[in-house]
Amino acid sequence: MIKQFLINFRIFTLVGILFFFMNCLGKTKPFKFNDIQSLDVRILDTKEWRLKVKKEMKDLNKIMRPQLKYYLKKDFRIYEKLDSPYESIKLSVSNIDSLYKDIYSLVRRMKKTGSDSLDDVPKDTTVSYRFLIQSKRESIKDQQGDYYKNIKKLKKAFKSTKQILMYIEDECKPLKQSIYELQYRRKLEKENIDRFNEKLNHALFIEPGSLYSNRIIEVSKTFESYRVKLESFEKFLLNIESIASKELGGTVVLIPKKQMPPQFVKRYKNGKKEYMEILKEIRKVSESI
Repeated sequence: MIKQFLINFRIFTLVGILFFFMNCLGKTKPFKFNDIQSLDVRILDTKEWRLKVKKEMKDLNKIMRPQLKYYLKKDFRIYEKLDSPYESIKLSVSNIDSLYKDIYSLVRRMKKTGSDSLDDVPKDTTVSYRFLIQSKRESIKDQQGDYYKNIKKLKKAFKSTKQILMYIEDECKPLKQSIYELQYRRKLEKENIDRFNEKLNHALFIEPGSLYSNRIIEVSKTFESYRVKLESFEKFLLNIESIASKELGGTVVLIPKKQMPPQFVKRYKNGKKEYMEILKEIRKVSESI
């Protein structure tokens, strides 16, 4: 009897936590600074961007070398379409690296001289640290704009070869962000789950062993399997970039058009459809009991 009670209590507890939500994902902040501490944070943002792009460039270079070599011999027109944006991308990355190093050097110099205000003026200039750093930051933003513009051109050029140039992060970002909508829809079912828990509590403690009680327990087991599926898909979304990179072998990949879409996209579409169907079924079953 006690063993059965513990089993039933576990079922009750699992259903009770069915709609436990994860924390929101981090969001990138704009580059604004009022003091040296906030400037350090913004510099770190740029550093992280450079590290990400460095990794992507490594994969892009592996793609471009054989592609340029092939089209240089087979179709010079396509070679030019590929080479021009590729060279511009490399130039933008190089310029951003130089600008970042300039900003980093200015900040180190500021700290070394004991300046406690961004509005202090270095001895060899007539403008403030703030002006120097902000002007270089604006140049970085311009170079980043050129960088993304030329990535679009490169993708368009590859389409003429019946190939898709895919940046995994760009492809996964809208898929990953769909978790917010899904979790919101999941939260809307909380009232139904709360009502079901009340009925489960009544069945377990007021009418144990009845046909109605047994039915409620079976439904709670079904709801537990639904919880596992919902959380499994949410976990997939949170890790979709690493899953896609592992599947395709890089952060930037070139895929023949006939092989589209990749497996992770199919998994996303099927998983999202099942997620919505589960929520619909939870509502239907909860309201019918």
